[in-house]
Amino acid sequence: MAELDPLIRMRKYEIEQRQKALAELYKRAQDLRYERDSLESQLAIEAEKTREMDADFLSYFGAYSNKMQKEIEAIDRKRSKLENQIKMAQDHVRDAFAELKKVEIINDRRREEELSVLDKKEADELDEIAIDRFRRKGE
Repeated sequence: MAELDPLIRMRKYEIEQRQKALAELYKRAQDLRYERDSLESQLAIEAEKTREMDADFLSYFGAYSNKMQKEIEAIDRKRSKLENQIKMAQDHVRDAFAELKKVEIINDRRREEELSVLDKKEADELDEIAIDRFRRKGE
């Protein structure tokens, strides 16, 4: 039977690479979350400042507010796409783990079979030695 250790190492490497990709997606999602929070807080600060200003500045704030809302919506769309990518990446990692476990289980079963065969051979040899000693002792 072929050794499965190289296949196990390859599967582990594949999992590591997929986990790195997933971590990068999480980082990008977190960055987008921070960016959105920052825009919302800036908008709130500017809205508070407009209460203290003249009515002339309110027209400027409306345009600014619309622009900020569009940026927030764009970030939300990016996050939505990113969340779909994260779900797919999680599925890929899960599948890779499942494949690794299958190979490890097969490898463990093969090793158990090999040990069982070796134990049986050893037991047979010891039985043969014991029978020979018993025969010699009886002679």
